Amino acid sequence: MPQPLTIACLRELEEALVVNKKRELIEDGRKDKTMVHILDALTRLENKFDNLSMTRGSSTSDVDSPAFGTSASNMSSVTSFVKNAGEKHAKDKPQEFSSGPRQRYQHLTVPHKIMLWPSIYIHLISSDISAASDLQYILQEGTPWVIKRELSKHPEPLRSDIGLPCFSVTGPGGASNSRSSNVAFPTLTPAQIQEYSDAYFNTFNVLYPLLNRESFMNEVVARLLREGYGDGDIGSVLALLVFALGQVAIEGVFERPISIVDGQPSGFRGGSIDQPPGLGLFNEARRRLGFVATQCSLQNVQIMLLQATYYESTARHLDFWRSTVAASMACQVLIRCQTTDWASTEGDLIKRAYWTCILTEDLYHFDLDLPQTGIHTMEDEVPLPYFNDEQGPGTSPTGIAAATLERNNHRYHFLAMIALRRLIARIHGVVHECERASSHSEPLFGASGSHDSSHDMADDYGGPPVAVIREMVRQLDSWRALLPRPLQWSDNDKFDFPAADPTARRPNEALFSVDQGPVPIGHKYNLDVVTAQLRTRFYYARFMMYRPFVYKALHFPELMTDDDRNCCALAIKSACMWPLAMSPPKNKKRLVPHLFAWTQNFMGILLILSMCTANECMRRIVDEGGVVGWQEIDRTIHLMLEWVRDAKQVDGIAEWSWGILEPLYKDRLSGNYTGHASGRLLGGK
Repeated sequence: MPQPLTIACLRELEEALVVNKKRELIEDGRKDKTMVHILDALTRLENKFDNLSMTRGSSTSDVDSPAFGTSASNMSSVTSFVKNAGEKHAKDKPQEFSSGPRQRYQHLTVPHKIMLWPSIYIHLISSDISAASDLQYILQEGTPWVIKRELSKHPEPLRSDIGLPCFSVTGPGGASNSRSSNVAFPTLTPAQIQEYSDAYFNTFNVLYPLLNRESFMNEVVARLLREGYGDGDIGSVLALLVFALGQVAIEGVFERPISIVDGQPSGFRGGSIDQPPGLGLFNEARRRLGFVATQCSLQNVQIMLLQATYYESTARHLDFWRSTVAASMACQVLIRCQTTDWASTEGDLIKRAYWTCILTEDLYHFDLDLPQTGIHTMEDEVPLPYFNDEQGPGTSPTGIAAATLERNNHRYHFLAMIALRRLIARIHGVVHECERASSHSEPLFGASGSHDSSHDMADDYGGPPVAVIREMVRQLDSWRALLPRPLQWSDNDKFDFPAADPTARRPNEALFSVDQGPVPIGHKYNLDVVTAQLRTRFYYARFMMYRPFVYKALHFPELMTDDDRNCCALAIKSACMWPLAMSPPKNKKRLVPHLFAWTQNFMGILLILSMCTANECMRRIVDEGGVVGWQEIDRTIHLMLEWVRDAKQVDGIAEWSWGILEPLYKDRLSGNYTGHASGRLLGGK
């Protein structure tokens, strides 16, 4: 199909999306299904773009590796430079840099790709950072070497000697540990059950709505209160995991931090490193899990995902991964081997479980480079959920409208994350591994860049796929513009409360700040964490789109055009002041989903931000571009360093990364480094 016709199709679909958006704003009674239709239309738009991108070029390249689009002479000079630098600090196979760099870069995680960018590699080893000597092993072994750091951090499973006292409810009175009868837990009172259930459904289930509150309370919990908890009873395992997560949700916000480092309280609250909140309840679930672990039912998928959520709240990332793999495999069997009525209540819950598996798997695949199970190949077969089984928590007539609005916002968040996930997967698959667009020297923003002889040199380098990136930028902006009004925000108000009710007055204070003070903040329905996840993931996507221009600035500064410099500045700005790194989310890390993903990305961003002062081209881009300022960079460095320093207590990869970051930012951490321009202390609040 000729290119103008393809572009016309894209524009036609975009207009259809706008029409759908207007309809969504008018027809309040049909908001849920309209959001699904919008996302389906967006998917069709993306598929049209797939066809466009596949016809734009014929040569493959990896934009983040030295092999991306470089000529043989340029690649030889860069490789030789890195090799010579590495020989000073390592005796083990320095020739690895010239033996298949494309494959090695392609199979490393995002932050560790950045570590092995030649300019950053050279900067690290020339800074006499002792941990930089480990980079040779990352180069040789790839991701497995990094994963070993996590294995060494948690050589033993969670403690198993913590549990709950119990007594038989079917035999004679008195204490009993008989496995042939159901038991009850005297310390787990009905009031506690209600408290823990409410806490779970108002936090973790808002992020990933695996369960229906009414059916869980009326069917599962009510039966357990009558009959007790049985060894082979899948409802018992499910409920105990919910209660454990409910305890995490409460203590993870309001209990004491596990440590205080340099006067800064940890964002991990409740319990301790080896005895996290809810461990007794979690162990009671684990003891019964073996009887139902091999089932391939909806409840089994939900149990594995709940178990994964608990493990991630304790920063047990590989246990989290193993649990999500089990959930994904069971979910695939469930969908492929039985006929599902997607319009039924159970069918809708299966859809929610499926998309939760997809969202989770994408994160650990992109950020830890762990393999996929193949569940993503079924996404065209599984519809988006409609949430047609819930009536909402409102019980009084006056509270129905408010409860419905809040419930819709939570549903919209989940659906919006699914749509954003599709864009992010496309960014990784199209921008960073796509066929290079033939019009790579085309200005990204209209006529702002001038054509000169540097474009002829860029023909040898190749450069980022500008046409592809331009289209992805448009799609990402369209995604945000088409969000329901309660979820929308602009770059100017990304720290503000969401406009949950467009007619209500907005709060005078911001939702996110650098420091909230010593008093814990628990927002209703996990508002801060939910909002931070959605907005931060958007800026992550924008950063990933523009990141190839950072690589170009670091390695081919002589080829940078005005457009390239602007895009590089946008990449830096997109990585700055992520809401999830700010308060209140940073102070309730046990409630933040997928901790490993954020920690890994903060590591990579901190390496790039360090080059803003170490590299002349990057420094000029910040000084002269007017897109991002030094104060913004300084505050971002402060927030992300604080996060990694806190996470290293429980995270093996963060602990190793700190060995790189601490000496790299030693002046800032010691308080001897002053900020740019304003002269403020970089480490200041």
